[in-house]
Amino acid sequence: MSDTSLSGHIRTATLEDVPSILKLINGHAKKGLMLMKSPVDIYHNIFNFVVFETDGKVVGCSRLSVLWKDIGEVASLAVSDNYKRRGIGKILVNACLDKAKTIGLPQVFTLTYQVDFFKNCGFKKVKKETLPYKVFGDCLKCPKVECCDETAMLYTI
Repeated sequence: MSDTSLSGHIRTATLEDVPSILKLINGHAKKGLMLMKSPVDIYHNIFNFVVFETDGKVVGCSRLSVLWKDIGEVASLAVSDNYKRRGIGKILVNACLDKAKTIGLPQVFTLTYQVDFFKNCGFKKVKKETLPYKVFGDCLKCPKVECCDETAMLYTI
């Protein structure tokens, strides 16, 4: 049986975290779970990222991106394989949702393969076609743009 105890904390990402964030995201991307990111992608969005740190090591990350006055996206959610199933993903998503509430964002969506996880975080499945076109900016960089198999999910604040 694995150790499920959790000690650590969530915090806003810093520039020093970029290599760790890249390793987490691109490790998941190599498994086909998300899009690859470049260092410039992370540097340009560093203010949007939160990380979960334990024992001085970043073991999880996520970001909230505001796309318009009424919608944002939870994206780049990644947790190190050695720390999965300990609640870190939910902590990271909740940090993004708390930030959305704080700034007055009424809705947050995600595009995901982890439907049950996001359902447990309060998101509901929606048809992609119901989301405004402006939310699909990252999709243009995806090799699956014409045959996307991710599920759109929406959280209403």
